[in-house]
Amino acid sequence: MSTNPFNELIQLATSLQQKGLSTDEITLQLRQKGTPENLLEEIIAELKKIRLTQKRNSGFIWCAIGATLMALGFVFTLFLFNNTGGMRFAMYGLTTIGVGFTIKGLSDIMGW
Repeated sequence: MSTNPFNELIQLATSLQQKGLSTDEITLQLRQKGTPENLLEEIIAELKKIRLTQKRNSGFIWCAIGATLMALGFVFTLFLFNNTGGMRFAMYGLTTIGVGFTIKGLSDIMGW
């Protein structure tokens, strides 16, 4: 088999995925085009790999934002040590938000 039909079907499947179609709907449309089952399984596996890669990339961004917020919370806590009002927001608020972002990023990196 040549790779040209495979590449065309992958492009079609990724465009359908970007439109918001589920894996079952993409499978159904590819079957209607007459795609063989073995090629269909490879395309679905490739789509899942692409989706996981995109999710991991966004996970790294979420983790970076979370780490930055936690570091800012730490730095603000050091500078505002004598001011009780502002220190609490920096210590608890920014750090909690940063932890939330980091946990979201880690779950995306793990593929959950």
